[in-house]
Amino acid sequence: MSRRLLYVLMLSLLLPAFASCSKRASSPKADVVIWHWMTDRQASFEKLAAEYEKEKGVRVVFETYAPSEVYRDKIRAAASGKLLPEVYNPLGDKREMASFIKSGYIANITPEMEKGWAKAFYPKPLSQNTFDSSNEFGVAPGIYGVPIDVSAIEIYYNKDLFKQAGLDPEKPPQTWDEFLEAGKKLRSAGIQPFASGFGEGWLIGVFAASYEWNLLGKQGLIDTYKGKIPYTDERWVRVFKLFDEMKQSGLFVSGIATMVNKDAERIFATGKAAMALNGSWGVNVYYTMNPNLNYGIMLPPKLKEARYPMAIFGGEGSSFNFNPLSPNKEKAVEFFKWLTEKNQQIVLATETRNIPANRDAGADLPPILKTFAENINKTFDPLPVIEDWRVTNIKNLGLQAIIIGEKPSAQVAREVQAEKERQEKDKQK
Repeated sequence: MSRRLLYVLMLSLLLPAFASCSKRASSPKADVVIWHWMTDRQASFEKLAAEYEKEKGVRVVFETYAPSEVYRDKIRAAASGKLLPEVYNPLGDKREMASFIKSGYIANITPEMEKGWAKAFYPKPLSQNTFDSSNEFGVAPGIYGVPIDVSAIEIYYNKDLFKQAGLDPEKPPQTWDEFLEAGKKLRSAGIQPFASGFGEGWLIGVFAASYEWNLLGKQGLIDTYKGKIPYTDERWVRVFKLFDEMKQSGLFVSGIATMVNKDAERIFATGKAAMALNGSWGVNVYYTMNPNLNYGIMLPPKLKEARYPMAIFGGEGSSFNFNPLSPNKEKAVEFFKWLTEKNQQIVLATETRNIPANRDAGADLPPILKTFAENINKTFDPLPVIEDWRVTNIKNLGLQAIIIGEKPSAQVAREVQAEKERQEKDKQK
């Protein structure tokens, strides 16, 4: 059976279930239905929704669908049947978001934002929901989503394990050479140095991206995506070689190339690894797993030959989009204006240990989250172009292959460039 036929068959089986969800969304018992994937926040969402109903007389229902892969499939199938609720997020990159906008499934909320709503947010997460006039997708300029929190991805480190290995727990590695040396010391002390969900392509790509920005800068990345700089350029080869250097220094925990992030989080939380690349959401995850974990965070260590500042993935945390086809869209927008006010944002930040999107709500954050918030200005800037997903996929698979010793860095660079050239040729046909 072909993949396309299999998808159509699955869709035909799933749509009745989505239709039943749609009926709930349009039921008079619920004015606004919100689909999301954040199981750890459902209780807080329900608490705030009950408060809003008491205050405004509008019933808001949050429906959780997890894991995120299941949620994404549900959104795509529901969109094809025009069965989306008032509020959701397609959970894709900007290309996918653009396709939903152009299909008429995501509303432009610029008029509401221009009435003063936009001033409440950190600029970075709002910019990641914004399309400017130079965007490559042909989307009308405007703001299309509302952030409810902010995220950043950095390296967590276990202070107790650092001390055990003879490292200063208050002075984590600042440079790449110090990072490699720390890995050797940890390994010599019988401690696994570095864990992360590198079996998930997006996360290994996030780590590499910090060094792509460090070596090529914003314009270098734009020029690469436009085909002006090849992936065989020495700067790109250097990025790929970093993973080989980490391997040679014994930094990686066993099985990292196929590890999912949930397993990596458990390894770090239980003290079986000294460092872990993870997002700011990890603060809540680690607290749930081990409230007594003694850790700090650090930026990815910079390269001495780099010409540009170290940057990190983040800015936007969780965002939501509004369905313009819903008769209750305006009620949904009004609820999110209320949800992103300072007091409600403080409730979410306190109960879910995430950085609030409202910058006035961040003054009393715990020290770790406050450090994350202060580093939001170091997150990647939005780019007017993005790389073809097939090229990105080959790159991430290549990085995994380097870790397990299957391919050398130069070969991965050639393979990524070959895929880039293949996609460029396809565009010209």
